[in-house]
Order: sequence, then structure tokens, then C-alpha cells
Amino acid sequence: MTARRVALVCFCVSACSSSGGANASDAGSGNGGGATGGQGTSGTTSTGGATSTGGSTSSGGGTTTTGGASGSGGASGSGGATVPFEAGPPPPNPCLEEGGSCPPGTWIDVTPAGVDLTNQLDCGNYGTETMQADAKTPGVFYTLFMCQGIFRSTDYGQSWKGPINTGAHGADAGDCAGGITISPKNSTSPPIIYEACIRGNGNGFWKSTNGGVDWTNYNVAPGAARQDFYPPVVDPYDEKHLLMPGHEMNVLVESADGGETWTAVNTDAGMQQDGGTAEVVFVDTGDPATTRTTFLWLAQQSTKYGTWRTTNDGANWTKVDKNEHPHGTSQLFQPDSKGVVYMAGAYSDFGWGVLRSADYGVTWAHVGSMGSQAVVFGTAKDVYAMSSGAVSLGTTLDPTFETSAAPGTGTWTMPGTPAGMTVGAAQAAVTNDGTHNIIVTANWGAGIWRYIEP
Repeated sequence: MTARRVALVCFCVSACSSSGGANASDAGSGNGGGATGGQGTSGTTSTGGATSTGGSTSSGGGTTTTGGASGSGGASGSGGATVPFEAGPPPPNPCLEEGGSCPPGTWIDVTPAGVDLTNQLDCGNYGTETMQADAKTPGVFYTLFMCQGIFRSTDYGQSWKGPINTGAHGADAGDCAGGITISPKNSTSPPIIYEACIRGNGNGFWKSTNGGVDWTNYNVAPGAARQDFYPPVVDPYDEKHLLMPGHEMNVLVESADGGETWTAVNTDAGMQQDGGTAEVVFVDTGDPATTRTTFLWLAQQSTKYGTWRTTNDGANWTKVDKNEHPHGTSQLFQPDSKGVVYMAGAYSDFGWGVLRSADYGVTWAHVGSMGSQAVVFGTAKDVYAMSSGAVSLGTTLDPTFETSAAPGTGTWTMPGTPAGMTVGAAQAAVTNDGTHNIIVTANWGAGIWRYIEP
């Protein structure tokens, strides 16, 4: 069957925090099904990855507190659940300060030891397709390893600890083929984490109000008996305002209360996909009122449906291009609220690969090389793109990594990637340590990778 991710749009100035997105794994019910196992040759951490077996926090990292938040509004029966960390000054970047184990401009495999990237497990394991940054606490990242739970890094992605979903309903939330989302401008520490799963005991929509320890499941009423949705995207001006597309069903839903209740969003007749899973993102117009009602919607690759835009919360839609995202993966990038938006895919009227809009997604032009790219991310300095897709463990899919100096209208180069990066990024998140922009990616069965921008 098919799978994909809900969009992540990254809003940044000098550094960028991820938003929205999670791509769900390739599977569920129906044609094609889940993974068939696979050899998972990329599952181990590469040498030089500077990965600690326990994902322990490096010196200077965040401290751990006990007896923290009670999980109000979240999981039932949580009591005085342990808070994963306490907000404080961002830790030093040990990758640079402790021996220079990951020089700028080099991709380093930082997959935590012990993660299974070889076996399908019980929920249909496709590795990891979600990478989310905590905007309120620089240096902190979260990811979900399918069927294995939520993992957290407090040292800019160098080391990881997990599973951290150890509280109420944590086992169910961890048995998930899907992904997680944090608001791009989260106001709480630890952050609220949203999760959506298309398979496993965690099938459905979940919410944690204490950084991934305790979890509560909420029914998505428009889905009726189908609760398999892709992780939501979050309004950059309202962290309780969410959009979420159904997995291989023509349902787009919206919540104004952090996912506790949902309503259906109207879609155009031309957007009714035959089995695909859409991508949807908020477009930051610079105005909270108009951002709230302005979305871009991309079909999964089929040559039939294309890219659509609404400015009135779905009451009316306009088809703006034929571009469609690859199976299982998509990420759009909006560097600020001045009108520039990047997306990638295939079948565009303007050419395959990376596209750029200067008017909030109304019109588009091709930039970059030609090819079926999947994700676009970046900083104030550079724009990046990769090819990716939901592939079984052990499968190789050339990342075709390319980059250009911002604003991405000039020359694009392809610097290559390590042999161990057998699949490109499903999602990227960006933070800044005060000196460097740091990119951390979730690469399906190829694990987690880290890149310090030169």
C-alpha cells in the first residue's frame, strides 16, 4: 500500500526549526502492504557517527528532573510523571568542541545503537521518517523509530536516548508505524508532541503534553472507522491549530483544540485521489488570520491531481501546478513570511525536482537539477534538496543530495553523500548552536544523519 508524510514546513531566519510533518510508513492495508523484512544493511551506526549507546546527554546538556508535570490535558493516570528534561541554556555542541568528530560539510550517521533497522517487527518497520526540533530549547530533537518508540537528543542530534514513551499509554504510542509533530514555534518545555499512526497497536492519533512520556488517544471523527492518518502540520501562529490528511483516503481534517476534536475540510473534486495520500502545509503569509486559512495541498505521484491552494480554509481551491510528491515523503520549505516557498516532486509543468514560488505558492518556477526530488529544507545561507521515498528496509534509493546558496535561484551543486546513506531524508530539522546551523535528518531505514553547515 502506499504511505507518505504530512508536510513539514520550516520557518527560519538564521536557523530553522522543523514543523509539521511526518511521513507515515509504507503500508497499512491494501495493495502492496507492509515491508517484507529486508536485510537492513544500513541499520548500524557508521564509524565516526559519534553515537552513544544509551543516547546519553553530553556534558553541558539539559538536566533531568523528576516529579515534573502531571500531564494535565494529556494521558490518563499519569500522576507525577517524570519530565524528560528541563529547559535551560543550550548545551555546547560536543561534535565540534570535543575533538571535532564531525567537521562541517560532512554527513555523519548518528543512529542510536540498538535500534532495529533490519526487521519488520510487529507494526511494519520502515525505520524513521520524522525529525522534529524543539524550537524553545535549542539542541533538542525528537524522532520516532517505527514499532520502537520515541527517541530524544539533547546535544544537537549527536546522541539519542529512548524510548522515552515510558508513561501512561506509552507502549501503545510506541508501537506505531507513523511519525510525530511538534509546533514550529512551541511555547512549552517540554513540548507538546502529536503522533499519528497507520499501523500497530498505536493506530490512530495521539498527543503527549509532557514531552513524549505519557500519551492520550483522540478519535478523529471524520475518519469514522478509519483512524489511519498522517501526522499533522501545525499553524505557525497557533500551536493548537492542526491539519492532517488521511492515509490513502480522501479526507483532510482540521482541529482548533490541539487534536482533541476534528472537523472535515472541504476539498475540490479534482483532488479526490485514487488511493494516494496527500501532503498539506500552512502557508505563512505573515498575518496570523490569513495564514490560518491558507494551505498548499500536494497529491502523491500519479500524474493526475497536482498541487492545489486555498486561501479560505478549503471553501475554494485553485490548482496551481501539476507537481506531485513521491510515495511516502514530502517536505516543503518556507524560509520566512515574505512569499518564498520551495517544494519538490515530479510532473510539474516547469520540470521535475525543486520548484520555487515568490508569491506564497500562487506561481512557480523550476530551480535546481532535473529529477524526482522529495524534500526541500534550508537555512538563511543555503537551500538543500534530497530524493527519498517509503522503501522496505535494506533497499537503496540514491539521495541525489543537492544544494544552492540562498535564495536558490543560482547554481545548484551535488556534493554527494556517504555510502551508508542508502536512502535520502524523509524529513529534516534545523537548529543553531549560536555559531553553526545544524541539520538532522530522518532517513527511513538508513537511520539518522547529522550535517553541520560550513
